[in-house]
Amino acid sequence: MKGWRVISRSVGVAAALGLALAGCGGGGSDGDSASGDPQQGGTLTYAVNVETVSLDPAFCTLSFDRCAPIFGTLMRYDIDKQEFVGQMAESFESTDGKNWTLKLRDGVTFSDGTPFDAEAVVYNWDRIKDPKTLAPSARYTAGLTWKVVDPLTVAVTSETANYQLPWAMTQGLSTIGSPKAIEAAGDDVGNKPVGAGPFVLDKWTRNSQAEYSRNKSYFEDGLPYLDKLVIKVIGADDQRLNALRSGEIDVDWSLLTKDAKAIESEGGYDIYRVPLNGGTGLQFNLADPVMADEGLRQAMLAAFDSAQINNAVYPGDEPVDAFLRPDSPYRDDALGKFPEKDLDEAQRLFDDYLERTGKTSETVTFLCYAGIPALEQVAQLIQSQMSKIDGLDFKLEPVDGATLSQRSTARDFQTIMGATLSQDMDRLYSVFHTDGPLNVMSYSNPTVDAALETTRTSNDPAEVEKAYQAVNGELSKDGPLRNWRYQTGHLFAHDKVQGVVLTGTGSGASAYWQYAWLNE
Repeated sequence: MKGWRVISRSVGVAAALGLALAGCGGGGSDGDSASGDPQQGGTLTYAVNVETVSLDPAFCTLSFDRCAPIFGTLMRYDIDKQEFVGQMAESFESTDGKNWTLKLRDGVTFSDGTPFDAEAVVYNWDRIKDPKTLAPSARYTAGLTWKVVDPLTVAVTSETANYQLPWAMTQGLSTIGSPKAIEAAGDDVGNKPVGAGPFVLDKWTRNSQAEYSRNKSYFEDGLPYLDKLVIKVIGADDQRLNALRSGEIDVDWSLLTKDAKAIESEGGYDIYRVPLNGGTGLQFNLADPVMADEGLRQAMLAAFDSAQINNAVYPGDEPVDAFLRPDSPYRDDALGKFPEKDLDEAQRLFDDYLERTGKTSETVTFLCYAGIPALEQVAQLIQSQMSKIDGLDFKLEPVDGATLSQRSTARDFQTIMGATLSQDMDRLYSVFHTDGPLNVMSYSNPTVDAALETTRTSNDPAEVEKAYQAVNGELSKDGPLRNWRYQTGHLFAHDKVQGVVLTGTGSGASAYWQYAWLNE
């Protein structure tokens, strides 16, 4: 197994990017390395837990799994080399963090035969930035301008130095669709994707499976190795695992440590791991008049018990005592940890809240997932923990995943089952900076804001590390998101699957499937 480690590395021929990269660099696999020469042909079937809403390239930040086979990505973060490498583009470089140059590859075409060029990139980015598109990726365009320099070059300018910008080229702004196809599809663009990636979409049966075949015009010689790729939707973790065991699928997506241990013990499978930054937990809406009270929040944090949740639902996962993982270089526990469980203190703080507000009781609603057994069990456990505070009525409001996502974006909740998961640390800026586009909690902390700004503007790895330590300390003390577990993305692959090139996403682990092949 290749060990996960953290380094700071400069990348690019002309420019040092100076990033404190990922917080989870390296690659992780418990399987043997690929044996023999890659073989052409065959169908690989991969299962994930949820369906995506659209295959519009402007929405692909929500679904790397479904989109990357069609569109590829402009750049890729190589977790073995721990550096950014060219994918659909050759490079993305800067000397000052403000002025960037995107160089495209010569001779690349979309699967409809039109050129993959600078005009196509700008067309896609303009469309993402247009408020009428309602693109989730629009947050990546804030403070950016761009222009075509020549057919293979796009100049990008950031209002302020941002040495973390290459991450946007790996997912957020990375999926480029054929302008001709987008125009022709009109309102149906989400169902008619045309890219220049390694596969083309043949058939998409929503909530069942998407079927892809080799893009014969793909630019990487000899790739993809596979004839076909099938991505199934199987919601329940145990059903996906059983589908892997029965041979119905070749690769299973998972966030469960217990399932990784189970399948590993059986033999015949390779386990790929991507430790993710952040975690899943109880989120507070600080714009809500009730949840804005720090004393009330601290009372709830003192009643929270992550060990109980993990022991019951996620056996093998350690209790969470701070926002970031214990082995993260971005932790300095002297700067802050989550409040420890203390029911006496929880009650004292809550009683003080009631006295200050003149209330005799309080009701708090928890927006949570319906139809996902593990998360339903977690919600019930949190409800039980909060019921230990006399006078607090903690009500569950279960909804489907799409509704939860929509209401989160609209800040229509008091507390919610939320997460911040990513391969890159820069996502913390979007989630926790006062002006962050994903700051659904309305969280605002001047110390956090200043530190997060440093992580972008500084080219000094030591300074960036110190800034992230400050962020972790403040988030842990404030607890706007009280994690119950640190999450690791897993891929469980039958050992006939070779050549897996791993990546992390906002939902777990994934892969660049053009490099995979079947040893049958």
